[in-house]
Amino acid sequence: MKKISFALFLLLAACGPGAAPDKKEDKDTGPGVSLSAEEAKGLGIATTAAPNARFQKEVSGYGIVTALDAIAQTDADYMTASAAATQSAAAATRARALGAGDEAAVSREVVEAAASKAAADQAALALARRKADAVFGIHAPWSNPAERAAIMTRLASGKTALVHVTFPLGALGRAAPAAIKITRLGADGQNWMSAKVWDAPADPAFPGRGFYALVDGSDLAQNERVIAAIPVGAAESGILVPASALLMGEGEASVYVETGANHYLRTRIDIGKPMGHGYFVRPGAGIAPGQKVVTSGAGVLLSHEINPSSAAED
Repeated sequence: MKKISFALFLLLAACGPGAAPDKKEDKDTGPGVSLSAEEAKGLGIATTAAPNARFQKEVSGYGIVTALDAIAQTDADYMTASAAATQSAAAATRARALGAGDEAAVSREVVEAAASKAAADQAALALARRKADAVFGIHAPWSNPAERAAIMTRLASGKTALVHVTFPLGALGRAAPAAIKITRLGADGQNWMSAKVWDAPADPAFPGRGFYALVDGSDLAQNERVIAAIPVGAAESGILVPASALLMGEGEASVYVETGANHYLRTRIDIGKPMGHGYFVRPGAGIAPGQKVVTSGAGVLLSHEINPSSAAED
């Protein structure tokens, strides 16, 4: 009888309010996944703080870096025609002076020939100018003699690139943009802002509105394809979620947010606004500025959340 009473006492003591809780069960309660510091380290869980970000909606188009030979040939044709026109105009003026009066030094035929040559060279210059305008637009900055030499020198040295960009029909208003962002194709997403923009002739291969843009300080190669973008509307403030934190499943995107010490909560996000090496998320979407998101080991956390028994197996 004493043995039975002692056993009941032990049972009541274990079930009473003073009983110590099971740490494993306490750790796994509630939404999300909780790990010990040792478990998080062993599973390779790494986090980074989500920084503040500003998102600007953009209209995108496509572009190609203009080859230098096309620029050089057009410029050479124009400069040759300009020099010839200047020289023949001076010769015609001199011939008219020498052929005037009773004691003319040259015949009337010489004066007329000089005038005819000057007129022909002026026509050739006008044709060269129209050809240049047809290729590079009527507002090309090198049309200004004061700017031509400096721009051509920079283009020839590679310090400046000329990019022909085209945006879809109806995507832009009538006004030319003040600047265009030029982005290299590929994973690095390197980009540059244009130094000068002007209207370009339409591209017959791609219907839309075209512009030329001078880009300084880039390493863009001739004939390289690029993406062009123009900001529109007001900028938004929010958070940048690194692309490495993203989990995709069932048509939805989510990330694990560290809501407590080694406690991770899966949070759905909208990835409709990519920027840089991540995604812009509006405030109040489940992630606060500076809050840590899992950038390594998110797949392991998802496995533990879906199948908690895997934690014990690990």
